[in-house]
Amino acid sequence: MPLSKSKRRRQILARQAFSHMLHVEFNRSLTLIADRDLLVNNIESKILQIAPVNRIIIFLLNSETEKYVYGSKQPDELFDKIQFTLNSKLVNWLSVNETYFHVSRLSNAMSYLSDNEQDLIREADIDLIFPLKVINHLNGFVLLGKRSDREKFSRYDIDLLKLLLDQAAFALENTALYEEQSARIKKMYRADRLAILGQLAAGAAHEIRNPLTAIRSTIQYLGKGMHDADKLEMINELMEEVDRINKIVQGLLSFAKPSELEKSKVDIVQLLQQTLVLLNNTIIQKQIDVDLNISVKNTVVTADASQLKQVFLNVILNAVEAMENSMEKKLTLGVESGRSLDYQSRYLLISVTDSGKGIEPNDIENIFIPFYTTKKDGTGLGLPISYGIVNQHGGELEINSAPGKGVTVVIKLMQTL
Repeated sequence: MPLSKSKRRRQILARQAFSHMLHVEFNRSLTLIADRDLLVNNIESKILQIAPVNRIIIFLLNSETEKYVYGSKQPDELFDKIQFTLNSKLVNWLSVNETYFHVSRLSNAMSYLSDNEQDLIREADIDLIFPLKVINHLNGFVLLGKRSDREKFSRYDIDLLKLLLDQAAFALENTALYEEQSARIKKMYRADRLAILGQLAAGAAHEIRNPLTAIRSTIQYLGKGMHDADKLEMINELMEEVDRINKIVQGLLSFAKPSELEKSKVDIVQLLQQTLVLLNNTIIQKQIDVDLNISVKNTVVTADASQLKQVFLNVILNAVEAMENSMEKKLTLGVESGRSLDYQSRYLLISVTDSGKGIEPNDIENIFIPFYTTKKDGTGLGLPISYGIVNQHGGELEINSAPGKGVTVVIKLMQTL
C-alpha cells in the first residue's frame, strides 16, 4: 500500500533531520581528530549509522611506496590476495570517472577491471566503491559490502554516503599532511641534535685517544719480563679494557666523521644475501625463520658496498637480538620501489622487520643518540653510525614500532631509473 502524502512528508523530514545531525556531528569530530586511526574508526562508525553493511574496507595511498594500503588496523584477509597501485584498473576507473562504482548497477563496467579485481569484488560481496579524492588526486577508496538486512542501497543511502566520504577525503588528507609535517620536524630536530653530538664526539674522541695510547704503551712496557702469573693476568685484563675503550673511541670517530664513500653500482639484494651468509650460523643457532621479499626488478643503486653492508649487519643483528625471548622468531627482509623523486630517480626501500617485543614510543627517537642502548653489552653506537652512513648516501633511515608488535627499520636509498 503506497504511503500517504503526510507519511511521505514525515519520512522525508526525518531523513533530512538525520542527515543534518550526522553531517554536523561528523564535521565536529573532524576538528577534534588529528590521529588517522581514530579518524578511520570514526568514518567506519558513521557509515554503519547510514547503512548496516556487512563489510567496510578502507584503502589509503602510502606516499612512500605509491601503493594503497589498509586504512584500518584490522585488515581484511581476503584483500591480501591483491595489491592496489596507481596503475591498478580500479584505481584508474575511480580517478577518471570521479564518482562511485555501483557494482550491481554497472555490470558492463566490471569488464574493465582486471580479472583479480573482479574475482575479489565478487568473493567479498562488494556492492559500492567510493573514491576518496582531493584536488584530482585519488588518496584512497572505500569498499562497502551489501547491506546485512538484504535491502538494496537507496538513492538516499548513496547520497548520504557520498556526502560523508567526500568530507572524509579532506579530513584524511589533513591528517596525512599533519603526520608528514610532524615527521619532517622530527627529522630536522634529529639531524640538528646528531650534528651537535657529532662535534662533541669528535672532540672527546681525540682527547681520549692520546692519553689512551700512552696508557696502552705503559701497560705493555710493564708486562715485559713479568713472571708473576697473577700480575700477568691483571695486565692482560687491563689491555682488554684499553682495547674496549679504543673500540668505543673508534666508534665515536666513525659517528662523527664517516669515511669517504667509494661508490659503485651495488645490487642491494646481493648485498642483503651476503649479509645473511655472514650471520647464517647465528640465525640457525637462534632458530630464526627468514623471509626475503623482493617486489621490484631493478635493485641496483650507486653506493659504497662495504659501508652499506655495515648498516645491514647492524640492523639485522639488532633484529636478531630483539627476538631473543620471543615465542615466534621471524625476520622479514623486503625490497620494494618507493616514491618518485623526479622523472629520473626514485627511492628504493629496504625494510627489516622482526617479531620481537617492539620499542616504547618514547624510546624511538632516543635510539639514535650515541651510547643509548637497552642491551647489556651494547655500546649504543650501531644505529647512530648506520644513520650517518645512510644520510651520507642521501637517503633516510626510519624506525616504526609499537610495544609487543616488533620493529620495522626502513632504509631509503636513491635509485636512478
